[in-house]
Amino acid sequence: MNTQVRHITDFMHQWAPPGIKMSYDNVGLLVGDPTASVSRVLVCLDVTEDIVDEALDKKCELIVSHHPLIFKEISSINPTDEQGRIIYKMIRNNIALMTAHTNLDAALDGVSFVLANNLGLDNLQFLDKSYNISRKISLVTSTDDTKAVLKLLNYFSAEEAHFFSVDNRKEGQFCFEATIDQQNVSQLRGALEKEGLLKKGSFQEMELTTPSNNFGMGVLGDYPEEGIAMDEFLHLVCRALDVPALRFSGKSDRIKKVAVCGGAGVFLKKKAIKAGADAFVTADIKYHDYFTEKQDFLLVDAGHYESEFPVVEAIRKELSEAFEHLSVDATETVTNPMKVYVTDFENKNI
Repeated sequence: MNTQVRHITDFMHQWAPPGIKMSYDNVGLLVGDPTASVSRVLVCLDVTEDIVDEALDKKCELIVSHHPLIFKEISSINPTDEQGRIIYKMIRNNIALMTAHTNLDAALDGVSFVLANNLGLDNLQFLDKSYNISRKISLVTSTDDTKAVLKLLNYFSAEEAHFFSVDNRKEGQFCFEATIDQQNVSQLRGALEKEGLLKKGSFQEMELTTPSNNFGMGVLGDYPEEGIAMDEFLHLVCRALDVPALRFSGKSDRIKKVAVCGGAGVFLKKKAIKAGADAFVTADIKYHDYFTEKQDFLLVDAGHYESEFPVVEAIRKELSEAFEHLSVDATETVTNPMKVYVTDFENKNI
């Protein structure tokens, strides 16, 4: 099978649809030809010159990153600055780049779910489900092939799909109703039209106030029975994310319910407290955010790179399973720009 860049992009978009990204973000295929063939893929967090060199050494035709190389519009591409050198080198060597950033943050089994799994949490659910992107669709059609319509609804991840005969209408007409995420509505409509299952004016879309179960921000989970002691929990986070030190504030004697958000997620602190979390693990916490109004609450800064890097292996695994004939590598290059110095000088007063 000749796998093309667009096949991998489509797969990633099914997992993390571009339509759920933050407004400031830039995701999808950022560099390269969507019809170019791919035999080897490199997965990374950040795109640096060292990452591109690693892709060249491994003969990869595609880089899949979490952080976008291109955030804003660019007026020129030349090797006189770092971004230009990276893009220039990829184009010259026919290496494509696709990115899944805040859309993967918000996706089911995305960045925060991977982090929660690494910390050994159970009963995972979204911490913040305020993504009101669900739509109710109503389709009236005279087709007698109800199975074909339901098959398309299921293919586009419609929920609560059902049909019934339409009263006071021409005999043989059916009304199909279902709940579907916004980004799938136009694709569903196109497929129905292509199969001749949609009559003009018979397709309606209505916004729902109920949140989607497929998208959100942050994750809430728990440890079994009575949970674990605070020192044990901090040690567990260090081991799970391979970090020598953590910044934290607050205190909780027993950690049972835990909220997590990979990357800069302190904006979810109040949600974590309201959800009854004993601890919240995230990154990029500013000084004043370390103060909490709740006792028995532990706030942990595990580092931006450290809390998100586990998703690299998760992407590698998903792509390897979906495209068995491809060679998919997780990067061996450490792109974390932040370094931590841990002194062996002991001062009990610190």
